[in-house]
Amino acid sequence: MKFRIKYADRIVGLFVLLAALALATGIILLGANQRWFSRDYRFTTRLNSAAGASPGTPIYLKGFQVGKIQRLRLNDQNQVDADFVIFDTYYPKVRENSILELVTSPIGLGTQLLFHPGKSATVLKEGSFIPLADSPEGKDLIDQELVDIPPKDDTVTRLLADVSPLLENLNKTVVTVNRTLTELNRAIAGQSTTPLANIVTQASDAMTKVDDLAGSIGAIADNLKATTAAIRDPTGLVPKLLDAKGSIKTLLDDKGALYASVTSSLTALQGTLKNVQDIAASLNAQMPSIAVTLEEGRTAIQQAQDVLEGLKNNPLLKGGIPQRAEQQSTYQSMREGQF
Repeated sequence: MKFRIKYADRIVGLFVLLAALALATGIILLGANQRWFSRDYRFTTRLNSAAGASPGTPIYLKGFQVGKIQRLRLNDQNQVDADFVIFDTYYPKVRENSILELVTSPIGLGTQLLFHPGKSATVLKEGSFIPLADSPEGKDLIDQELVDIPPKDDTVTRLLADVSPLLENLNKTVVTVNRTLTELNRAIAGQSTTPLANIVTQASDAMTKVDDLAGSIGAIADNLKATTAAIRDPTGLVPKLLDAKGSIKTLLDDKGALYASVTSSLTALQGTLKNVQDIAASLNAQMPSIAVTLEEGRTAIQQAQDVLEGLKNNPLLKGGIPQRAEQQSTYQSMREGQF
């Protein structure tokens, strides 16, 4: 009993000391986990909007948190100035030409702030400005391939990224087809000065000349019919023509004027027929280009249908894609034109 009383204060003191050491160790471990004893390097950037970003938003580099946002404020240009820190462990990664990228999930899984280090060997000084990837400075650095940007593995993002160029090509093809049809309509209506319009104009002129020639031929046929009827009359045209003072002698006695007139008429007719052949050859040369343009449009539409079907069957797209309102075309169909 005396032994217990004699060493009781020491035992109590030992337990108190152990508790204090355990508390101090816990505080130290907590502080180390919260980076109380580590140095953070401060940098600045500028965001278009604070949506998806707030103080404390982590900054990731290839899946590792390398920093976080500390402060956001709206400047006089209605842009968001952001102060962020990079942990001392990853500070050597902050090199010249580094950028930040604010990535928004296309299926509503939130946003992420990614850090992409530059390819330079020079480390940025603390307090430097680091641009966003969608800013003019960031786009210029990406175009010059001065930033180390890893490929994205998100299947939906890659699928949407493939859809965007396809839709852009489809839009260009549709615009090209619309322009071609519009130009063709204008050429047919005689409102254009392009080579196609010139071909159509020449063809129209040639057809007019052909119509005139057909009228002339019809008139000649009528005259031949009347002449044949007159020849059948023994007392009519034939005696007058064969008479020594008749019309044939008078007609032929013109020093070759009749022959020259006939030759000139035949030469003009030959030139008209040559123009018709040239116009037909030009139209045949233009048809492959129009056929290729229509075939590209058909192929692009089929690819767009395949991609959209893939999107429709993707289980991640729960809500689907909202249906767009159909927009009436501003161009008239060729069947509605006046020929």
